Amino acid sequence: SSHLGSRSSSSPLPRTESLPSAARLSASSSRPSGAMADGHGQWKRRAEPTVMEVPETTLLYVALEMARDLRGRHGADAAMVQLQSVGFSTGVRLITRLTSTRFPITQERSAMKYVCKDLWVFLFRKSADRLQTDRRGNYIIQDKSFRWLEKLTGGGRDSEVHEVALLHLAFPCGIIRGALSALGVDCTVAADVQVSSLPSCTFTVTFKSLEEERAATA
Repeated sequence: SSHLGSRSSSSPLPRTESLPSAARLSASSSRPSGAMADGHGQWKRRAEPTVMEVPETTLLYVALEMARDLRGRHGADAAMVQLQSVGFSTGVRLITRLTSTRFPITQERSAMKYVCKDLWVFLFRKSADRLQTDRRGNYIIQDKSFRWLEKLTGGGRDSEVHEVALLHLAFPCGIIRGALSALGVDCTVAADVQVSSLPSCTFTVTFKSLEEERAATA
């Protein structure tokens, strides 16, 4: 899109994969639609692209650009709300496609494990480092080297770095909540980060059923 092509050359963000050259496109213009050549020069049908082929750097770039733009226009608090909203719809779409060919996930813990392994690998190229529950029954997802925070490990005052880190975690929070919602788990997701421990971070997942129980007994 035109938005993705507007990055300046001085931006520290990682580059996305380059597109095929015009020469390559011209040379392949005679091939059948959706086909590729085999070792004998014959055309064969190519498999349809899947959601797993989306470059992680593209998703990261979009998330960082959204965070920067929304913060500049609306302030950090409003930006976090909007980023979580966009992340939620993204998470719903992703998990719907990723789980379309597997048996339904019906248990909450199974849903958490799926998010920490399969979804995490798709989004961040690695599994989450740890999944545990606290004394209140909340699930804690720990990532000791969260890829989307690697650029925030130096420079700036601690308070500023902490605010930016939380802003950049708002989109993943929304993705996690949307993914779990698509798996039938209604919850809230909150991120926590310590500047001294970057790029490590945690996500606290609280099931709505637990929140209702606490409210009833309060």
